[in-house]
Amino acid sequence: MSNVNTGELLDFQDYSPEHNRSARIDVEAVHTNQYNNSNTSYDYVEPKPVVEDDPPPKSGNHNFWTIEYYQKYFDVHTDEVVERIISSVLPQKVSRNYFDERIKGKPDLYGPIWVSVTLIFTIAVSGNIASYLQNANKAIHWKYDFHLMSYAATAISCYVWLVPLALWAALKWTITPDVDQIETQASASPTMMSLFCLYGYSLSIYIPVAILWTIQVSWLQWLLVLLGAFVSGAVLIFWLLPALRKSKYFIILVGCILALHFLLAAGFMLYFFHVPETEPEAVIATTFKP
Repeated sequence: MSNVNTGELLDFQDYSPEHNRSARIDVEAVHTNQYNNSNTSYDYVEPKPVVEDDPPPKSGNHNFWTIEYYQKYFDVHTDEVVERIISSVLPQKVSRNYFDERIKGKPDLYGPIWVSVTLIFTIAVSGNIASYLQNANKAIHWKYDFHLMSYAATAISCYVWLVPLALWAALKWTITPDVDQIETQASASPTMMSLFCLYGYSLSIYIPVAILWTIQVSWLQWLLVLLGAFVSGAVLIFWLLPALRKSKYFIILVGCILALHFLLAAGFMLYFFHVPETEPEAVIATTFKP
């Protein structure tokens, strides 16, 4: 470093007016530039409008023939399925307006399909067990009948889909809407999907009944037929009673519901579990030696 004379630094310096003027101009220029730079950094920028994406289409807008249309009928919780199965056997466990409040507004196909599939397997297995017990004391070779599965599936599928469809059409044509319903555009008859849901859950009682049908006692089997038909038919009439009362053929519709349920139960028992009262005597072939 170069040596600096401290004495010169401590002495007062005499500057000319021109020097002071130029220094003042330089200072003012620096302040002016800083002010201008600060103004440019805070310029107002108008925000651009945010373009929102289009909302996703509702599930109800899908076509009837698409898979997306049926997704809402499988959006159900396990608690709701269990509750509906219990209500199909013991309707007093829920409120009287349970069908209008919970099932009619939100029908599902998940529970009815599983109930139907479970009943098909139960009838097929129990029917083969009943056949084995019937032929246990006979000198014949017993074998499993796989055709019982297809027979049970055909009968249950036709009943669950065709009978509710016929009932929906009958209620649609025989119910005369009131003036209040016309103004509010409310339908007195249940929807088609709600009837599919109701009939599917009404078959729950036949699952334990099909297991008990393997007991080879004729009077007990017929008693179970009456019990199953009465319970499931009474539940259907209990839920559909407000709509059935508005029909011009109230008595006929109630009789048809009970009769079809009795025919279904009797057909199950007679075809899969029936024990003939009189059995033909077995012909025993004997060979005589000369």
